[in-house]
Amino acid sequence: MSDVSASPNKSPEPTTTAAQSKGLWGMARPLLVEQALQLSVPVLDTFFLSRISDSAAAGAGAMTPVIFFCVNILWVTVFSGSSIASQRLGAGDREKTLATIGTYTTWILVLGCLLGILLYSASPMICSLMGLPGQIHADAVTYIQAISMIMFVWALKMVFQTILNIFGLPQWNMLANIVFSICNILFCSAVVFQWFGLPAYGIVGVAYASVFAAVIGVLVSGFFVFTRLDLTLSWNSFVKEFRPASRHTLRIALPSMIEPMSFDLNMMVLNGFAASLGAAALAAKIYTFNTFLIGLVITLALTMATEILVCQFVGAGAYEKAARQLRQSLKAALWGSAVVVILLLAFHHPIMDIYTDDEWVINASFWLFLLAALSEPPRAINVMVGGVLRATGDGLLISIIGPLFTWIVAIPAAYVMAFVFGWGIFGIMLAAILDEGVRSYFYWRRWNANKWHHTHVYALESKAI
Repeated sequence: MSDVSASPNKSPEPTTTAAQSKGLWGMARPLLVEQALQLSVPVLDTFFLSRISDSAAAGAGAMTPVIFFCVNILWVTVFSGSSIASQRLGAGDREKTLATIGTYTTWILVLGCLLGILLYSASPMICSLMGLPGQIHADAVTYIQAISMIMFVWALKMVFQTILNIFGLPQWNMLANIVFSICNILFCSAVVFQWFGLPAYGIVGVAYASVFAAVIGVLVSGFFVFTRLDLTLSWNSFVKEFRPASRHTLRIALPSMIEPMSFDLNMMVLNGFAASLGAAALAAKIYTFNTFLIGLVITLALTMATEILVCQFVGAGAYEKAARQLRQSLKAALWGSAVVVILLLAFHHPIMDIYTDDEWVINASFWLFLLAALSEPPRAINVMVGGVLRATGDGLLISIIGPLFTWIVAIPAAYVMAFVFGWGIFGIMLAAILDEGVRSYFYWRRWNANKWHHTHVYALESKAI
């Protein structure tokens, strides 16, 4: 019996989608460039802010988990909705695909507005709770309030991004991100180096430069969505599917929110630990963490492509193809990220020298980069396997067990190693390796249990009949 014939869906032989025709590498290549450009933004912002002062870079860097916390709420919502849309498209149901897109678009735009307001108003309290000292506290509040308006812009960007990816057109996202990155570099350079006689806008200028660059990138991606795709959706179809599409999106989104939010809260706590060790330790952690975001480029690109393909295979009932796709993608992610982190480790000294003149941070860079490199393989497994499990509706258990381990074991271990054993920032990074390693083992075991065969949208709908 073929794996398609086992499908619970009403379409026994769904047509091959554009994403399936392109395959992993056809989808991943433009996504690779896109993710490289997106993840270069924190690195570039850290560089530009370090030109202002170490406290500016450390303050903004300390707020990165807070911003990622809000972005993750947006991303989980759009990811959950797009996972359902991919399953619908894989089953050949275009009308429900478009209704699902309309539903998650509505929710994410509302969330974008609310999060921007919340981020602006709560930033002084957040910085105080993190225990940021003196000037770093002031710089962090200034930065986060200036950049808070980017939440709505990113919400719209995520909508356009997922639509183009679902329909197998990631190359236009790549182009939009190229435009965004060029604008971000030019605008930040103009502000920091005071081109054209600009006054010294400082941290606020860098934040606004990133916002304006993001707006231009969104306009580019929106142009391709509306000119390359027919997204005609009747009002009746939207109203009919709004509640079921919202319910399915929420079913995936709620458990999917737990772990990313836990991770960002974890990073805030660890930044607080690092801040307690002194400004140099906090700066060292921020510089190392932001640099190793580059190591995630390949993993994230392959994960996004894999989620789309696996969801479409699952929507068609092709479970063996879905499992084979994940194995292929994970192998590629592990090899690819390994190459990147080895290169970063090899050039640890000149990379850290770009950021700072602090001798302690520069001299410690090899051990900082080595510990960060050791955490990358398990992190690649967590990102990809965890993402696919959530996309197929099997995210509840891992979203409970993973954060429980982080808060019950990993964070106390970080405290003990940093302050009781006196290992400082190195103890914090050792705890991160422990956290990523144990969770990666559990996630892989969960995938091989095949519970995801019974948690996707069509499996649940067939039970309800």
